[in-house]
Amino acid sequence: MKIKNLFAIAVLALSAVVPSLAQGFQMPPIPVDKAVRIGKLPNGLTYYVRQNGYPEKRVNFYIAQRVGSIQENDDQRGLAHFLEHMAFNGSDNFKENGVIEYTRSLGVEFGSDLNAYTGIDQTVYRICNVPSTRREALDSCLLILKDWSNGLTLDAKEIDKERGVIHEEWRLRTDASSRMFERNLEALYPGSKYGKRYPIGKMEIIDNFKPEALRKYYQKWYRPDNQAIIVVGDIDVDYTENKIKEMFSGIKLIPNAAPVVDEQVPDNAEPIILIDKDKEQTINVVQMFIKHDAVPDSAKGDLSYLMADYLKSVVTGMLNARLGELAQNADCPFVQAYCYDGSYIFSKTKDAFSMVIVPKDGKTEEAIAAVMREALRASQFGFTPTEFVRAKSNYMSALEKAYTNRNKRENAKYGDEYRDHFLSNEPIPSLEDQYNIMQQITPMIPVEAVNQGMGEMISRNDSNLVVFSINNEKEGAVYPTVDGIKKAIAGVRAEQLTAYVDNVKDEPLIKTLPAKGTIKSEKENNKLGYKELTLSNGARVLLKKTDFKDDEVLMVASSKGGSSLLDEKDFANMKAFDDVIEASGLGEFSHTELEKALAGKQVSLSMSLNKLHETISGRSTPKDIETLLQLNYLYFTAIKKDEKSYTSLMTMLETMLKNQSISPEKAFVDSMQCTLNSHNPRFTSIKAEDLKDVNYDRILEIAKERTANAADFTFMLVGNFDETTLRPLIEQYIASLPAKGKKENWRKVATYAQGNVVNKFTRKMDTPKAQAYIYWYNNNVPYSLENDIKVDVAGQILSMIYLKKIREDASAAYSAGAVGRTTAGSDVPFTVLLGVCPMKPEKADLAIKIMKDEVAAMAKTVDADMLTKVKELMLKQADDNAKKNGYWLGAISNFDELGIDVVTDYKKIVGELTPESIAAFVKDVIIAGGNSVEIIMLPQE
Repeated sequence: MKIKNLFAIAVLALSAVVPSLAQGFQMPPIPVDKAVRIGKLPNGLTYYVRQNGYPEKRVNFYIAQRVGSIQENDDQRGLAHFLEHMAFNGSDNFKENGVIEYTRSLGVEFGSDLNAYTGIDQTVYRICNVPSTRREALDSCLLILKDWSNGLTLDAKEIDKERGVIHEEWRLRTDASSRMFERNLEALYPGSKYGKRYPIGKMEIIDNFKPEALRKYYQKWYRPDNQAIIVVGDIDVDYTENKIKEMFSGIKLIPNAAPVVDEQVPDNAEPIILIDKDKEQTINVVQMFIKHDAVPDSAKGDLSYLMADYLKSVVTGMLNARLGELAQNADCPFVQAYCYDGSYIFSKTKDAFSMVIVPKDGKTEEAIAAVMREALRASQFGFTPTEFVRAKSNYMSALEKAYTNRNKRENAKYGDEYRDHFLSNEPIPSLEDQYNIMQQITPMIPVEAVNQGMGEMISRNDSNLVVFSINNEKEGAVYPTVDGIKKAIAGVRAEQLTAYVDNVKDEPLIKTLPAKGTIKSEKENNKLGYKELTLSNGARVLLKKTDFKDDEVLMVASSKGGSSLLDEKDFANMKAFDDVIEASGLGEFSHTELEKALAGKQVSLSMSLNKLHETISGRSTPKDIETLLQLNYLYFTAIKKDEKSYTSLMTMLETMLKNQSISPEKAFVDSMQCTLNSHNPRFTSIKAEDLKDVNYDRILEIAKERTANAADFTFMLVGNFDETTLRPLIEQYIASLPAKGKKENWRKVATYAQGNVVNKFTRKMDTPKAQAYIYWYNNNVPYSLENDIKVDVAGQILSMIYLKKIREDASAAYSAGAVGRTTAGSDVPFTVLLGVCPMKPEKADLAIKIMKDEVAAMAKTVDADMLTKVKELMLKQADDNAKKNGYWLGAISNFDELGIDVVTDYKKIVGELTPESIAAFVKDVIIAGGNSVEIIMLPQE
């Protein structure tokens, strides 16, 4: 596709809206959001500062560098990423792990709120969710950014310690797909440096480079003219801007600094077709790319760019809908396929129209032909008016949802936008401006203009075509060939295609409304601030109106019972239940017809069979709440059998499942589930051999049984609804539900292993890996909020210890952590401390010893400083959670069903925790429980 052609189409379409464009005048610029203050210091450093009060009293800090692994020399491969790690291992003002420890004291969690990433052409660091209540803390976060900018220590001892960590990150991330990708990267990028700059680098360089090589990369590329400081949150903009100027203006730009030069990706006159296989690859996957030039940063400033982006969005959305519909056919050679238009793999200067295909076994070439056929059909004949109406409706509905919530946008969204503006000049209009522009423009764009855009996306020949096929290697497998793929594509190009026919069912979701019920009584729960309505059919509805998000209403309908009421003959049905019901239709609509009918609606709802409950859960905007309740009504009364969709689902499941056992990671998870649950088949994941026992009619029968009595359900709605509007809808769609049969309860089914159990096994692997999960748990202590908090704290402290002793000191793992939790309302009490460590095989014994020793040590003493930092984080998270609809949904459910108040005393309990109380808990509850399960996987010699 020629980008200038797509831009020309956008201009042509826009000329209907702005007549002067047809006379050759320049396109109007995309306005920049006036709420962000953008500046540039004399040394070249750019900054973005924005006041944002949502969430309240929180600030995000970023430093974005427009350099990455593409700037490495051949002897530096992997050093850009290594440098990112070293930013957390000592700087001018924060020695050794000082950045991690200081930000923890602010309640900032390492790994989530404090982190970084290295890409091909960018490196970005972040400190997020910093409390804004102490100005000196905000100043210190800017100081961390300054140290990252030009004050890293890069101590030789710290570098040597980090080599092992990087090596374990490479090991952890290496699987069949990544192995094939790395060994084909140069062939995917012939003649370009992109083929030799995978960010993780070369391990022989990581293990052996001299510290000075890393310092040279840092000094050469980490410069103010390559950097942007981004601060978004509940801040004083003037003060923050002045502080940035004060801190960063003194950084000198080195003379004759090396310029950042974009790396080009050559065109290919002949198609590049690559085929690879690996014994641990579980499914076959094909990626097809039709390369085209990326939009230059300089061309992203006016409305033609916004419109070209819109054209690509609706075009790929419509083609994806066709591919999804095609996959429903029994004779379709693929189980899944989708397309998108964006970067060619990870290059900045070359984009591609990309198609991803999961073919059926032995049908890769046919699958490529089938997807190419649909792309060419759309290119030749375009899309139908009805398809375009749906696509446009979906686009504008999503934009309207964002616009409605424009005053409740989180800091991270702004941070990401400003990062992309700095790195690649992506537009940053305000949501008001973007919404208003698109409101004016989209109604004027005809389907003919969109079809012309589709015609530009698919090239007329095979130049710039790239096909990459990765396959499961096994005896007797049939693999595609280069000639076979070429012939398949050539054959499709030679076909006489016909236009697509869009079959649409134009009728309401519910043809005849049910007889209304009534609200019989109501009462207030003043403790948690919700209303309880009792309906004429016996169902109960709990309502909590909030203003946390202007665009969100959450709903859960729940009843006791779940899969615990099913016996062994239904185990396969139980495990496939959620997917099968999701693939079914509702009312008079098949699965595909329903998707089309919901176009333009911001609503989703699904039914699940959990261990102890059956639930129907979802979300909508306030505008679409009636549709949400209509879908809920249909789940209770009219799940439609859709054999076509079901057959497609089962084929996909078989494709996904049948080779899972060859994956070491999947083998480990299976071993974990079996060992923890005493090999009870109820709790194993579904296998390919289970599919023969899945019965569609029985699953529909189970769904009907579980929803027969609405009086056994509690319906909870939390969010920004208008109660006056909602109450009649409740009477129409919930009070009218059938209510027959008795109320049910779940059965006790848990079979946790008792005593001390060890499952240690070896496995042959292409990339040797070791993994350990160790559970310590108590099945006799009932749930309490205090115990829930204490085990959570114990897990977080243990994570800190593991990170320090296993990762940093021993270099035995890339990541090591722990989690503590209790299960409220379970059939069997379960209070557990879980240690997790994917580790270096040569140091497995050491890592496991540390894991065990530190739990034993916690039963005697707990570090007071660590506890203080965890408490700070939990108190901050409690304030954040109190402004999330999902949190209140869970809190109301716990209080209503179990009588457990997780809100009122939470902060009081956290505040009163002492090192002694946590140590006593670990000793008297966790260790005294007498149960431990170890699952350890090691590579076979």
